[in-house]
Amino acid sequence: MKHLSILLSALLLALMTSCGQRPVEARLMCYNVHNCVGLDDSLSCERIAKIINNAQVEAVALQELDSMTTRYPGHDMLSEVATLTDMYPTYAASIDYRGGKYGIGILTKEKPLSHRRVPLPCRSEPRSLLIVELEEYYYCCTHLSLHEEDRITSVAIIIDELSKLDKPAIIAGDFNALPNSFPMMALGRKFHIFEKMGSPYTFPANEPTREIDYIALYTGGGASAEVVSHEVLHAPVESDHAPIVAEVVISQQK
Repeated sequence: MKHLSILLSALLLALMTSCGQRPVEARLMCYNVHNCVGLDDSLSCERIAKIINNAQVEAVALQELDSMTTRYPGHDMLSEVATLTDMYPTYAASIDYRGGKYGIGILTKEKPLSHRRVPLPCRSEPRSLLIVELEEYYYCCTHLSLHEEDRITSVAIIIDELSKLDKPAIIAGDFNALPNSFPMMALGRKFHIFEKMGSPYTFPANEPTREIDYIALYTGGGASAEVVSHEVLHAPVESDHAPIVAEVVISQQK
């Protein structure tokens, strides 16, 4: 299967290049890590880092990250996982919490050129959109509200913000929304939401029954993607969500 994936990726690159497009290969992960606290109530950044390292991804969107709070004294979750994976961390604090911060983050093998946090609405707690600029594309992370109306508003903000970018933009996150929900259908009008191969369910991690974690490409600027592979990884203990990994070939008309 791995050899077939490599062959398919090579064929897609050749086809896009012959059509005058600029193909970009990307292997990406999205993971709500639940502060690196697993379903066994054990805090282990090492377990999360092992999953990331084994997946051999170049960028990871992470949700639910404490930074130096009294809830987990002495822990900056994103920085710890970054050290264990040899990746660059970019953090977006959504709220001040128990003497520290709580939010989302992105890890990248490549040093980011820039980053920006966009606030998103949530009636129970503020949320964020994190936009990280890399050489060939933007990778974005979000974790949407538990409330439907907030998610609908957030999707409109996300579409507006990514429409301003000058490279292909990919968003990944815990959207707290099912595929046939209004927010995801609204997102699908401007995004290619990558279809998962095999079971799409990501929550709860030990016996998944719901698909609420996604990776998607903004297509409003003329970008397109061929999905080489996209799967839910088996990680039944490390967090309450399962991680997802997508390998894609992205192109944008010159």
